[in-house]
Amino acid sequence: MAAGIAHEINNPLTGVIGFSELLATRGDLPEDVTADLQVINHGSQRVVEIVRRLLTFARQNKPVKTRLDVHELIDNTLEFRGYVFKTANIEIIRRYDFNLPWITADPGQLQQVFLNLIINAEQAMRKAHDEGKLTITTTQTDNFFSIRIEDDGPGMTPEVKAKIFQPFFTTKGPKEGTGLGLSLAMAIILDHHGTIDVESEYDKGAAFTINLPLNSDAEEYPIKTPAPASMIEDNRTASILVVDDEEHICRLISRVLGQMRHNVESFNDPVKALLKLETTGYDLVLLDIRMPGMSGLEFYSQMIAKRPELAGKVIFMTGDMTLSDLEIHMQQTNLMHIAKPFHPSTLEQFLSKALKQQAG
Repeated sequence: MAAGIAHEINNPLTGVIGFSELLATRGDLPEDVTADLQVINHGSQRVVEIVRRLLTFARQNKPVKTRLDVHELIDNTLEFRGYVFKTANIEIIRRYDFNLPWITADPGQLQQVFLNLIINAEQAMRKAHDEGKLTITTTQTDNFFSIRIEDDGPGMTPEVKAKIFQPFFTTKGPKEGTGLGLSLAMAIILDHHGTIDVESEYDKGAAFTINLPLNSDAEEYPIKTPAPASMIEDNRTASILVVDDEEHICRLISRVLGQMRHNVESFNDPVKALLKLETTGYDLVLLDIRMPGMSGLEFYSQMIAKRPELAGKVIFMTGDMTLSDLEIHMQQTNLMHIAKPFHPSTLEQFLSKALKQQAG
């Protein structure tokens, strides 16, 4: 479901971002129009982040632990519930120790734990008094990174507190919860060699403290390497085929590549594109993965059967890279792919890189 949502949102979002950026590069627009375009673009980028977090949270891959910034992950999770907090009059108080190092963890699993605890606190406060304060504190305790999530809700009795981590135990109604959230959270944290502690008294709120181990190299902060501003310029004119069932994406790509002085032909019907390949050669093919009637991978197989010289001259486009068959195919063929929605400048960089590899 998450993959389907991502695909349906990212396709139109590609056009919104792409065409708004193309308009913004014009020098003849009034200042108020340029300002409006910035609002459109910033709002679109927000949607991009929401979809990305949805895919991260819903993915079914094997746990992959990596170095991560816990504060950024917490903020991303809070943003996921941002609208609910506003409508429920819940105030978020952050007490972060930004001197703490990054840790090694699975971001998707850890976000699942944070989200479960945050939603539980949110529901408890809304039920108790239709408002509340959610306080999140980070500290270092011995060799552990501690995250404390505290609410001013109704709290728990000793009897409830003793059972909350048991599978299928819940104080919620039959349509409100399964009783698996906290037991799953406990399992995830134990798998990370950490602990979850709970403090609560009836009518005095509740606080959950997650303790995650710091590594021996915890003082070393990862360095984020910025993407290169531009690829090595390739001045030659290329013949490019674009295949995407979304007409506005074909128009956007044709516009961007046309400005780079390339010859572009686009098709939103993969069958017609295959017929064209029988009589026309291309230097590069930009190919959408998800298309009705024929997927991008099916198109690719039929294409290289007709034109084997195009096997290494494809850039796949997709709104969801969580598809297992796509990941396997990319690993096997070492083909390039670009994630939707993309910026026109990103498309230019990919194209320059692909043409440079062919020239080399």
